[in-house]
Amino acid sequence: MTPYIFQRGETISLALDAVTGDPLSVTAMSASMKAVAPGRTSVSAASPVAAVFTVAPRAAQGNIPPGWNLTIDAASSAALQAGSYMADARLQIGGGVVITESVAIAIRESVSG
Repeated sequence: MTPYIFQRGETISLALDAVTGDPLSVTAMSASMKAVAPGRTSVSAASPVAAVFTVAPRAAQGNIPPGWNLTIDAASSAALQAGSYMADARLQIGGGVVITESVAIAIRESVSG
């Protein structure tokens, strides 16, 4: 899995597209990120959450489907250690829950700080 690469101290932004179904049927959504231990390729359930994304709905625009923008602000990003992370989102839809596939994120040390 190719990671999304960000520098420590910059805003981390991801897009989650609603490719099927009605995005208005999502009644609650959260997204978070956990660190991946060196030498590992996944996180354990007991791993602490490293950062929580702010979730904002996004309307369709041209060829871009509706969905959500997931953001970790620059100050929170600066507090993260350089390394590998996994992130996913949890959506409540009606009486059920859907958890997205995890995405890999690499945080690199910034040269300019």
